[in-house]
Amino acid sequence: MNQPLYQQIFNDLQKAIADGSLPVDSQVPTEKELSQKYQVSRITSKRALTELEQLGLIYRVRGKGSFVKSS
Repeated sequence: MNQPLYQQIFNDLQKAIADGSLPVDSQVPTEKELSQKYQVSRITSKRALTELEQLGLIYRVRGKGSFVKSS
């Protein structure tokens, strides 16, 4: 069975954080950028970012964006 689209975005971002492609305090692509890259709705890209935030991998700053959190 195929995984949900938000899970694919989540997995890709999680991997980029783990391998250092997205270093600590670097900005994560925006919901809009992710939705365009993966051809999904903004709700889908928002869910992926929310899951990353709930796991403590990123933090959000209102009006600025999402950033990689130090572990």
